[in-house]
Amino acid sequence: MSKVKKDYPIAEKKLWRCHVCNDIHYGRSAPYICPTCAAKGAFVQSDKNEALEVIGDRDGVINSKDEVIDVWKQFAGPANEFKLVEDEEMYTGLAEGVLENQKNHGLKYCPCRMMAGDPIEDLKLICPCHFEIQKAWEDNEKCWCGLFVARDKDE
Repeated sequence: MSKVKKDYPIAEKKLWRCHVCNDIHYGRSAPYICPTCAAKGAFVQSDKNEALEVIGDRDGVINSKDEVIDVWKQFAGPANEFKLVEDEEMYTGLAEGVLENQKNHGLKYCPCRMMAGDPIEDLKLICPCHFEIQKAWEDNEKCWCGLFVARDKDE
């Protein structure tokens, strides 16, 4: 019989979503390598609304612009080749748009992109999307809306 560590309460577990393949992970931290698509550093903290499509109802909701911005900052941590844009007014406005999309459409869709109306295709538009494969990233080293930009080589 295995022992459960008392310093690892279930309340510390969170939902994490791979921004490449939308795989959901439930744990204290996200895996560095996605077990589904093998993307590195691709998990971002999610909430139960986003996870419902994949795993069903769980506790925890990210429903304030400060919480959304904190998730983005964690996602763009120093180990990544990208960072959150430094324009606070811009990313605050985008966080409000993401929350408005959640309110109106049920998920935190990017406010800068048009949804197709196909629930499976539209999962690709949950913010942060898989921007590193988009032409905007290739050409300008920023995501579609400019929320995430390439990190300077000396950072």
